[in-house]
Parts: sequence; structure tokens; C-alpha cells
Amino acid sequence: MANPLATCRFLFKTPHPKSATTRGNWEFPMTKHTSTDGIGTDLQYMPINKLYLHDMNPRQSTSDEDVSAIAESITINGLLQNLLGYADPKRSGKIGIVAGGRRLRGLMHLKATGAQSFDSKAPDFAAIPVRVTDDAFLARAWAGTESATQKPLHPADEIRAYAAMAEQGNSAEMIARAFAQTVRHVKGRLALAHLQPQTMDALREGQISLDVAKLLTIARDADQELEVLSGALDDLGAWWVKQRLTDNKVRANNYKAVYVGTDAYVAAGGRMREDLFDDAAYLDDPDILDQLFEQKLTDIAEGIKAQFGWKWVEICTESYVPYSAHSGYDHIQGEKVARSKKDQDEQAQLEAKEYDEGLTDAELERLEELEAKTKRSWDEKTRADCGIFVHVDTSGRLKIDGAYRDAKRSGAKGSADTASGAASAPSPKLTQAGVEDLRRIRLLALQTATLGKTELVLDLFAWQLELGYACHSGLFNVTLTDPQIEPEVEGAWTVDEALTDGSNQRQLGGTRGDYASSFKDFQAKGKKHRNTVLTRHLIRAINGPTMNSIGMSLLAPMVKPDIRSVWTPDAPTYFSRIDKGSLEQIWKDLVSDQSPEEEPHAFDKLKKGEKVNHLHRLFNDSDFQSALNLSQASLDKIASWLPPELSSASSA
Repeated sequence: MANPLATCRFLFKTPHPKSATTRGNWEFPMTKHTSTDGIGTDLQYMPINKLYLHDMNPRQSTSDEDVSAIAESITINGLLQNLLGYADPKRSGKIGIVAGGRRLRGLMHLKATGAQSFDSKAPDFAAIPVRVTDDAFLARAWAGTESATQKPLHPADEIRAYAAMAEQGNSAEMIARAFAQTVRHVKGRLALAHLQPQTMDALREGQISLDVAKLLTIARDADQELEVLSGALDDLGAWWVKQRLTDNKVRANNYKAVYVGTDAYVAAGGRMREDLFDDAAYLDDPDILDQLFEQKLTDIAEGIKAQFGWKWVEICTESYVPYSAHSGYDHIQGEKVARSKKDQDEQAQLEAKEYDEGLTDAELERLEELEAKTKRSWDEKTRADCGIFVHVDTSGRLKIDGAYRDAKRSGAKGSADTASGAASAPSPKLTQAGVEDLRRIRLLALQTATLGKTELVLDLFAWQLELGYACHSGLFNVTLTDPQIEPEVEGAWTVDEALTDGSNQRQLGGTRGDYASSFKDFQAKGKKHRNTVLTRHLIRAINGPTMNSIGMSLLAPMVKPDIRSVWTPDAPTYFSRIDKGSLEQIWKDLVSDQSPEEEPHAFDKLKKGEKVNHLHRLFNDSDFQSALNLSQASLDKIASWLPPELSSASSA
């Protein structure tokens, strides 16, 4: 292993040995018994039990971690600078250290514990070098001057120094000991050492902050790092950098990641990146996570269905069961198990603690045990006639919601459904990306229908504030973030200009510190303009997760969203993401039974890609429609058709 001492001596500019006084293993860049201004300031070698921290010393407190770090550094590098002490007449026989308090604590720590590493060596505690004065004025000057003149390395220089030692084969632990830093601090700086030279230059020249540099370490590659760096150089701020770098990433504590497990995710080829500065990790491949999550949940659903005899078991990939999923069913209450008040109180306390600060593994296990006691039971006949929903909550725990029976058929169903199908005619099985796009379409339709309804929006917002809804559970996300309504495939549908220009996450601009004149100009535009801006931003903050509850049950009936006005069924968004059987059924409903030109079963013989293309053209190509010689009734049906996943939103 390379010797870090050479690097440290270079960095700290220790004098050549010939110009230094040597005592044992220690080197001091001075001569013994030096005097300044005629006042006795002898360099003396004193036993550590004669030294104490004087009240003049500005470093009256420091952390245990810092003490351990400086102690480790002393065992490797020696005491690179002597202590400064005051012979206070109030403490005869002892020397009060007025400068060098961290070093004194480190020495005392070593005296008490000894050197902790095999390659370390404790100093001679009987001969600690101290420059001593009996002049109170000079001692106080020493106390102030040393702290004021100690200038830490610039972060960019520190990063390069650590990187140089790492390249010589030194571990983060060894570097931390050499520089009197924590291992975490060193690892963080070494993570920064992997940044591109352009980023390091920008940091060194003060063009970006250290916080921005830290965020750039989570870029997926050099190209993304430099792309985001260019925005950071325009002074867009650390918040903008983090948003750009984490938009398409999933945190490792996301409910899907917790349920699947990061080991399974990595084994499937998923990439992870740790943020050493935020105690977080990010998953770079959400598609892989979604696939694993849906497969695991589907397997669980099939097992539950087979084991307990439910007629159907449907999975929900959200962390909740949306209102639209069970709006057409009767909720069948099972037999409730009686519980003691003690159990009820304990469960309430654990649930409150889980929300506020989190639970230990033992507490979580106990909560699950108590929750199991609250589960209702259904007899075999009820299970054979009803179904349940399976989902994973925000903590990554499997949850079951039910039981439900089709309200229209009142339990008169014949055959059992598949594990992931609904109690009625099952919806086509979509990919997770397809599910997300349909959710965005529904939200876009609701937001678009709300445009222009200023008084309604302000009334709803004030109502939410009065009732005390949290931002994640109310109709409006009052932190004014933007739920995504743009498609995965560019141009797949149209977003109203007012919802893009009014984005709450657009780049900052214009004022550059001239806030007073900017605000005065804004006020001059009048209250109508103010209300328009406020309304537009509130509309963009309508929450996606609560859209199926408050949004769809309260707001949608008032504004009557029209999904087909913002989106036309197409291949990229929908048809390419469902199975062949579903494609055939849609064609049969819209074309085969309606067109005299259509040969029976001709569509079924096509390859899947051709089927997708035919359906895309059916909705987006008027010439194709004309060639099929469809009736007006059929054309009207096509003009209003929606995927079954969205039909409930349209009717609302």
C-alpha cells in the first residue's frame, strides 16, 4: 500500500527535515526556545496530564466523531503543528491550550484508548510540543489568530487530493485517517472525483455550488451530466438540477421497489445509483421494476384465488384501490373478529408512529399481527360468488381490499374470471406504461375541462384549505408541482397550450433580482389577470392519485371532461400495448358486425402489428374509414369509443 504520509506532507507543506527540530518520531518546523517580541514563548515538551483546554480557546466543543478523526490523523502523520499554551497564574503548574483544541482532544482520546490500527503509532504523551507564553494579551491573540487564519482546502482541491491518494491504492478509511475526516466525508468527495473535468472546473471557479456538484453525481452518464451542467451554469438552481436528474428515476424506498426487492431488480438487469449525499438510492430502469412488480403481484393474486376459492382476484398497481375500480360493485362485509381494547389502542399507536417516524422491524411485525386480527372472514359460498382487489401500500406491504360482488348481476355470474380480470367482462391486459398513459389522459381531460372556470377552482381550493386536506390527499397539490400529462411517445396526444405555458415547473426567468418592479408590473395587470394565473396554476396542480376519488366524484360531474377532445385512440398509446384477442374484439365490435365490405374473420388472420395498424387507421384515417363503407351509426360509435379502462371516467 502506498504511504499516504508523503502526500499529506506535500499538501500541508511540512518543511524539509534539515530545517526542522526532530524529537523521536515527531518533526516541528521551529527551533527550541524561540522568543517573539522579547516575551517568553518557549517551545516546551510537556506531559499531557499537565495540559488542559483554556477558556480562551474558541473551540470549546466538538463532536466525538471529529475527535476520533483527528486522533487517527495524529497516529499516521504525527503532530504537524505544535499546540499554543498560556501559563495562566490561576492554574499554577499547568498550561492552558488556547489554540489547538482539536489536537489536544485527539491526543487525550489516544491516551485513553490507544492507537486503534495496526499501522498506527501513538505519540510520546510525556513530550507534547507546546509553545508557551505567560502574556495574557499574546495568548488571547493566539487564540483568535489561529482559528481566523486556518483556511480549509477548496472542495475541488480536496477532491483532487483524495483522488490522488485513492489512485495510489489507499482506501477511503486510510484517507479519512490521514486527513482527519470521517469515512463518509471522504467517500462523498471520492464520488465527486468521478465528475467530468468541465464540472470540476466549474466548481473550482465558483460557477456552480458544491450542492449542484453533488447532485450531478447521480447523472446516468457523462452526456446527461454535461447537459444538466449547462443548465446549472445558467443559475437555474440545485432544485432544477435535482428535478432534471431524478424525473425518470424511482427511489429505492418506493413501494414497488420495497415489494420487489432491490436484489431481484438488479438480478433482472436493473441499474441502481446511490446518492451518497442524500442517504438515497435511485433505480434507473422503471420499466424493469414495473414488470417485476406486476408479475409478482399477479402471481400472488393467482395463488390467493386458487387457495381461498375467490371467484376473481384483480391486481391494482397503484398504492391504493381507486374508486373507479369498485364503483360498479356491492361491498360485501365479512364477519368481523372481536378484538380487545388493548389491541385496538396498540394498533392505533403503532399506526401513528409509522406515519410520523417509521417502525422497527419488530414493531412492523407486531402491527401486521394486529392488522391480521382485524381481517374479516367470508364463507366458502361468498368467496365463490365474489372477488377482491390486491395491491401494495406505500410502505411496500401487500394489502387485500374486498369482498365485492357485481351490483348489476347480483352474484349471478357463471364462470370464474382470471386472476387479473374484473368481475364483469375483463378489460384488455395493458402494459404498465399503457396504464400510466391512460391515467394521464384521464387527468388531462379533467384539467382541460376545468380551464376557464375560475370561480369554481378558487371555491374548491378555499374549500380544501378550510377542511385541512394535505397536499397529497386533496384535490389540489398545494405545493404546486405538475403531475405528468404528457405522453411517453411525443405527439401521441395534444395538451392545451394553457396547461404547458402555465407549468409550475417552467424555467425561472425575467426578474433577476428586480422583484419590486416585477411585482408592481404584475399588480398593474389587474385582478382578472391575477385570477387567471392563479387558476391556471391550480388546475395544473390537480392531483392524479386523488382524481379517482375527489376529482371524479366531485369535480368531474361539474366540469364534464371529454376524453376524446384531448386524445384519439392510437397505436403508440393503446393498441400496441394490448393482446391480440383484445384487438380482435375491438375490431369485431366496431367493424366486422357493421361493414358489408368486411370479410368475416379476415382481421383475425392478420399479424399483431397489422392489427394494431388497422385499428390505428380506423380512428385516425378518414380515407381508411371510407374504404370500409361503414354506416353513420358505426362512425358515430367510433367517434365516441373509449377503452374500457377510461369509459368510467367519460361517463362520470
